Amino acid sequence: MRRTTLVSVALLAGLSLAGCSDSTTTPEETATTEATATAEASAEITSCEAYYEGTGTPLAQRAAAARQALTAGEVTDDVAYGEINMLEQRISDLAEEAPEALAGTFEEINAPFAETVELYNAAAAQDPPEGEEAPAFADFSAVDVSGSEAAEGELETACTDAGYEVPAS
Repeated sequence: MRRTTLVSVALLAGLSLAGCSDSTTTPEETATTEATATAEASAEITSCEAYYEGTGTPLAQRAAAARQALTAGEVTDDVAYGEINMLEQRISDLAEEAPEALAGTFEEINAPFAETVELYNAAAAQDPPEGEEAPAFADFSAVDVSGSEAAEGELETACTDAGYEVPAS
């Protein structure tokens, strides 16, 4: 009997304390909030892994090489352009799949590659004036890669903040 009374008193005290709590968050709401935060971080980490690791040569290394080739004026044939075109497509796909927090950064990284594709397509669509030959290849010398480089730094910070360890370059 004494044991039953103690259990009853303990339950009543617990319920009283729970009723006095000024927290309006239920355990279910707390679990949902934590699960949402974990899912967002997980999606960010997945996007970071896809960019920095991926299959084959990581997109991060390919983007750095493409920016360097554009800056040096080395994109002068279909092979070099083809690499930029494929890179632009992959980063566009990654931006579409990435969480909103990273999507804009991927688009900024991709901006010079998207511009290169647009310039190439515009040059290919133009007919040279009668009697003149078409230029050998589109001119990409005006493509600015500085915003892409800055966005790369922003992505590294965002990935690190999400808990992803960015590989050393």
